Amino acid sequence: MKRIILGLSVLLMLTQNGFAKNDAEWDKMIANAPNNVWKQIYRCNKATLNHKHTADVNICLKAIDMQKAQGVQEKDLHIDYLNVGVLYEFSKKDYIKAYKYYMKSAKLGDTDAQRNLDILCRKHSWVCK
Repeated sequence: MKRIILGLSVLLMLTQNGFAKNDAEWDKMIANAPNNVWKQIYRCNKATLNHKHTADVNICLKAIDMQKAQGVQEKDLHIDYLNVGVLYEFSKKDYIKAYKYYMKSAKLGDTDAQRNLDILCRKHSWVCK
């Protein structure tokens, strides 16, 4: 029962704080973030979800560096690695780096990264050899 309640509270937190529908909502979340690390994480999420074709990948790389500096474990960075992969694939068209970051995320168990790897390898098989 405790696991269900914990799971529901995490889900509620993510739906309230994790994703926004438009840039104005993202900007509000960034402004109200509890610290600079969360501000950078929200900037990364905004870039990946709303502007993946034009965003700068350094936004997400900085979020990873800031989290590592705060002691966040590698296993908890799978979503950030996925975001970096998405930005390399769509913004930079650098499929080799996208593959590298998707693979990092997939090895940490991220199913979205596994799916993106599959799609990337189907579209650009030379990358995955």
